[in-house]
Amino acid sequence: MDKLIRQMEAIMKELDNGISLIDAQESEEIIQAMNNAKRIFLAGSGRSGLVIRAFANRLMHLGNTVYVVGDITTPSIGEEDILFIGSGSGETAGLIVNAKKAKQLGATVILNTTNPQSTLGKLADFKLIINAANKETEMMQKKSSIQPMG
Repeated sequence: MDKLIRQMEAIMKELDNGISLIDAQESEEIIQAMNNAKRIFLAGSGRSGLVIRAFANRLMHLGNTVYVVGDITTPSIGEEDILFIGSGSGETAGLIVNAKKAKQLGATVILNTTNPQSTLGKLADFKLIINAANKETEMMQKKSSIQPMG
C-alpha cells in the first residue's frame, strides 16, 4: 500500500507542476473561443480519445452543444464551430485529416498537446500546451516520469 501511495503522490506532484506551466493568457483565449462557439466538436485517439470523451461529457453538462468526432450522430462541422483535438504527439494521421477538413469548412481548431511544433500544432488556431513528455520525446527515454507515455 505504501508503494501505491508514493506513486499517487508522485503523479499528483507531476500534475500540479504541469498545471503551473500552462499559459494563463492562452487558456483564457481558448475559454473565450469555446464560449463563443455555436457547437464544440471533440476528437482524440487512444488514451487522449478517452479523455476527450470525458471532457465532452463535462462540456455538455455545462450547457454546450457538443459532439464527438466519429460518433454516428455527429453532424458536419462548419463556421462558428470549434474542433477541439487532444493529441500528445500532434501527429496522429486521422486527427490531421479532421483538422484540415474543419479549417476548410471555416471552423476554429484548438489543440491540447505536448508537441506544439507538430503538424497539428501548425494547423491549430489555438494551442493548450501541456509541458510533459509524450511517447515520442527524448524526455520519455530518460524516464522523467513514472507515468507511461505522457
